[in-house]
Amino acid sequence: MDKKKKIIIISVVSLVIIALIVGLIIFFVNRNNNVGEGGTTPANSTKIAKLYSNLSNEEVFSFTTVKDENNREIYAKSNNAAYTDTIYDGEESKYIIKDGNSYLLKDDDKVYYTYQNNEINLNKVLEQLSEIQDSELTEGTEEIEGKKYEYEEYSGFTNFAITITDDNSDIDNTKTRFYFDGNDLVYIKTIVGNSQELLSVEISNDVDNNLFEIPEDYRGM
Repeated sequence: MDKKKKIIIISVVSLVIIALIVGLIIFFVNRNNNVGEGGTTPANSTKIAKLYSNLSNEEVFSFTTVKDENNREIYAKSNNAAYTDTIYDGEESKYIIKDGNSYLLKDDDKVYYTYQNNEINLNKVLEQLSEIQDSELTEGTEEIEGKKYEYEEYSGFTNFAITITDDNSDIDNTKTRFYFDGNDLVYIKTIVGNSQELLSVEISNDVDNNLFEIPEDYRGM
């Protein structure tokens, strides 16, 4: 084989290799940008990631989830203080978290209990969102109470559930769906196997500052 033929063959092989590399790049870019029913989307462009970013920049906000009158949770944040008011199966518990401590309020007796060096729920909602925001998701639409909503579904998470817990033996069937009206989060559904829990969601910047103060007529225990 003369030198000219060798050069032609090498050139053809090089062009084929370059074409294959370009094709692979285009394939993976398209796959990572696949959006739609049952598709995935880059983590940093998800609505959950944007919600996390927005709430991280808010000094004051509240995040309320409601299943029914006997099961709901109010979380409020103001700078370095937080407030939680949870009703589970009709039983209510209230906490103020600030100054490095947590304070359990008992309204019936007008007393409070101090848990020193305990700030577990100070950044509760942000920590929950942070845990899932970089995870792989599936997108779709679903009708709830006669209206269709876009949702982002994350597998292996039950962090926002009130009455349902995960089953480690069935982790593949554990999912959380976040439903949006535009960019507003309006529902959260937790799915564990054949069990489901749907919560309505309300996020607000209108928060009563008194929530973060122990009432003057309460006495410490």
